[in-house]
Amino acid sequence: MEYFEPKSVDEAVSILSKYGERARIIAGGTDVIVDMKFKEEPPCLVNVKRIPGMSYIRDDGGLLRIGPLTTIREIETSALVRGRFSVLWEAARQFASLQIRSTATIGGNVCRASPSGEMLAPLLVLEAKARVVLQDGDKVTPFGSFFLGPGKTILGPHGLLEEIQIPYGPAEGRGLYLKHAVRGPMDIAIVSVAVFLIPDSAGTVAKDVRLGLGAVAPTPIRAEKAEAMLRGRALNEALIEEAARQAAQDSKPITDHRGSAEYRKWIVEALTRRGLAKAWDMARNREVRS
Repeated sequence: MEYFEPKSVDEAVSILSKYGERARIIAGGTDVIVDMKFKEEPPCLVNVKRIPGMSYIRDDGGLLRIGPLTTIREIETSALVRGRFSVLWEAARQFASLQIRSTATIGGNVCRASPSGEMLAPLLVLEAKARVVLQDGDKVTPFGSFFLGPGKTILGPHGLLEEIQIPYGPAEGRGLYLKHAVRGPMDIAIVSVAVFLIPDSAGTVAKDVRLGLGAVAPTPIRAEKAEAMLRGRALNEALIEEAARQAAQDSKPITDHRGSAEYRKWIVEALTRRGLAKAWDMARNREVRS
């Protein structure tokens, strides 16, 4: 196995361009090392951890900028993320163990492109974008078009994630992340739901509602039909129930050893119902239901 430690993004992309499918990128290593132990070693390993200036959480006016080498623990302990991007903070808080959160990077979680990845659904509902470096130059793309399938992104074998950009939404927006797993945070999600809700100034209707679903389709997805049912309307128990059922229909789960497709749809409905009720109460400054 050949091993490289590039000192710049350009050097890393040059190595990836040369080795293509034979190369694997490693940063925190929490996934790659496991793959190497239980599957096979790649012909080429590219350690991007030595590239300077790739780990940060930066307030840049209308954008929150996050470097791809930023650890999940740094996101979890960021007062800025917790205060203004709570759905992302909630996901970080439910990400494996403290030891893993202190090592794993947001870039690694994103580029792994697992449908159950903790950061993915929150980034969708926050309408975040990825700045990537490809063979033909830099590009900024919404995360809605970043994921192509399980383990596949627009980066292909030659690209590199350079930055995550999250626009600041209205201060009154409220978000949360719900995860169903056998061992809670210590296990990967059987189903995850990210909710982001923006009320009107009077707190009577939902101006915008975004629902992100994880582990129930080849990529993380937005429950677009369920979202459309809720926008511009006052949320009540009956409407939330109807939207939760629609979110389950929007999902496209498979049956595997963690659960059947039918079971996953039932969990999508239950988590969506709970998440919408909590977010609506939070948005109107009411006591959050358990």
